[in-house]
Amino acid sequence: MSEPADPDARLLAVEVTAVRYRVPDGDFAVLSGLTEEGDEVTVTGPLAHLQAGESAEVGGQWRRHAKHGWQFHATKVRVLEPVSSQALIAYLSSIKHVGKRGAAWLVDQHGEGVLAVVDADPRSALAQVPGIGRQKVGAAVRSWEDQGEQRAIRLFLEEHGVPAAAAGRVVRHAGPGALDELRADPYALTEVEGIGFATADALAQALGTAPDAPGRLDAGLVHALQLAESDGHCFLPRAELMTRAERLLGTDAGHRLDAMVLAGRLVLEEDRVAEARMFNTERKLARLVRALVDDEPQLRVKKRDRALTSFVPTDAQWAVVTNVLGHRLSILTGLPGTGKSASMRALVDVLRANKRTVRLAAPTGKAARRLAESTGADATTIHRLLEWAPGEGFTRDEFSPIEGADVLVVDEASMLGVQLACALMAAIGPRTHVLLVGDPDQLAPVGPGRVLEDLIDAGSIPTVRLTEIFRQAARSMIVRAAHAINAGQHPPTTPGDGDIHDFFLIARDDPSRIFAEVCDLAAERLPRHYGVQAHEVQVLAPMHKGPLGIDAFNAALRARLNPHGEPVPGTPFRLGDRVLQTRNNHDEELMNGELGVLVSFDRERSTVVFAADDGRRLRLPVRATETLRLAHAISVHKAQGSNMGVVVMPLTRSHHVMLTRNLVYTALTRASLAAVLLGEPAALEVALGRRDAHLRHTRLAALVA
Repeated sequence: MSEPADPDARLLAVEVTAVRYRVPDGDFAVLSGLTEEGDEVTVTGPLAHLQAGESAEVGGQWRRHAKHGWQFHATKVRVLEPVSSQALIAYLSSIKHVGKRGAAWLVDQHGEGVLAVVDADPRSALAQVPGIGRQKVGAAVRSWEDQGEQRAIRLFLEEHGVPAAAAGRVVRHAGPGALDELRADPYALTEVEGIGFATADALAQALGTAPDAPGRLDAGLVHALQLAESDGHCFLPRAELMTRAERLLGTDAGHRLDAMVLAGRLVLEEDRVAEARMFNTERKLARLVRALVDDEPQLRVKKRDRALTSFVPTDAQWAVVTNVLGHRLSILTGLPGTGKSASMRALVDVLRANKRTVRLAAPTGKAARRLAESTGADATTIHRLLEWAPGEGFTRDEFSPIEGADVLVVDEASMLGVQLACALMAAIGPRTHVLLVGDPDQLAPVGPGRVLEDLIDAGSIPTVRLTEIFRQAARSMIVRAAHAINAGQHPPTTPGDGDIHDFFLIARDDPSRIFAEVCDLAAERLPRHYGVQAHEVQVLAPMHKGPLGIDAFNAALRARLNPHGEPVPGTPFRLGDRVLQTRNNHDEELMNGELGVLVSFDRERSTVVFAADDGRRLRLPVRATETLRLAHAISVHKAQGSNMGVVVMPLTRSHHVMLTRNLVYTALTRASLAAVLLGEPAALEVALGRRDAHLRHTRLAALVA
């Protein structure tokens, strides 16, 4: 369309004339409409609930799209009652069995007050519509009531300031009686994915909920514990919980704790407070681990000779094999280059020589693929091993354990949080031996708990810690730099004779220069030098915000690497964008942390094809892209478990909150071809001086010990 009369306008009243595009089961839509002045406009945003003929007042701003011209991008929506005959007919025709002819008849009979007439007695009013009759009137009435309730929920939420996109999620989540439930307990909103305590609390206070109302205090206590879980904690000390809750609520909630404990929503054990669900999960995991530790070995093998292996293992590597054969649960750990993969390969060789079955798994697809390559045996993700079924969850459990596994090897076990570890241990069969392999010096899991570290600390599980760096690995400067950083020492930067110069430390002090050089390295210099594709070079940054944050790098790198990609309607993405999955999507078999590229869009099916780094091509509904993020740059946490060709990591004192040696060590150990640290020397000093950002409150080590 041509330039609007007022490009700076922030509010627009529009009557919808057509829905040009709508994301199925989503919020986004592109609408055509008429303003009060009669101008034709295009409006985009969280408008999927609007129908042709409806009127709305939308807040937002005008934007000029390179291909489609001027569009009004809405962020707030207030639905207005339809008033014109055309609008009333369009609204009524959406009711089941009414249609356009029936809608026109209703408007002709009752005029502008038709909606009130139908509301007063839907069965009587709709039964009179030509063509409906006795058999169809029931369905028509249900359709009217359903649409009316959904509309009432939206109006209720809009009146109380809930954002339009959030309102859309509530409406899709809502069932019968949802409006009454929201009025009675606005904190029920927190059960809707993507809606936090702040939104529910704003609604509650708009409805007159007192700051010290029991329902508000209870919701605040639960939310404080949920936030703590996102920080990795399985519980909080009582005093810390009270401090966090008071900061959130603005008032003391201590007197509600005992009531929450009596109601079974929280558990108070000595001075520790946990959500009942998390408390029981951690306790169950400890019980399952103890059962494995206390059980007699079930594996019978006749051949136990090192000659069965495809290489000659060291005494420490052979101890891994004997531990697995002699115990139901054992652990293998060690820094890069110390032979963890070779130890697993030796174990596989011995088991195959004895005609025993072994299954291998890892938390991510890329880690599973790397595990298969290093051991010569098939490997899968833990979620596929446990056979996730949409709507059911994991189908492998204590009643239907994992089959075909005399031995189960789980790599990258440092990534296991409490919930996934509990599901895995519950599915171990009565005769299966388990080996957990990982590096606890890497970053702690994204979810609550620190399972591998706790199990090692328990002291009751046979554990081998490999320390010897093998000669070939010692040639890699990445390996030597990682070991030095893990010990809090400066990494070596000068290669010796025969060394592989695959690690570079570049000192820069000016933030703008750091930013520009990281972008040059990632987009052009490193791909050209190493002969790889740009997506094989990964920028790993400690934080999302700021001039040297992930968001800034993604914007700049996308502008250089994919400036002309075709936009995917209903999303912020373009075809050709490198993207990251940020949440487990079991229905689509796309797990948190998986990377890939959007390669095609099917407008008729409203689907995109995600080409994953592990070689899979997944067809995703557009609504599933809500949990994708640009991934030319990602966080070190999201990279854990992945193996990348070339890694570039900016370091600046502005990242000081996140800088630890674990962070830098984990970033370096993701690289297989080359790693570059670029930034302020003082920032590296900060990281070397700090082992971990914070302590995690867990009980697993004590429960197992």
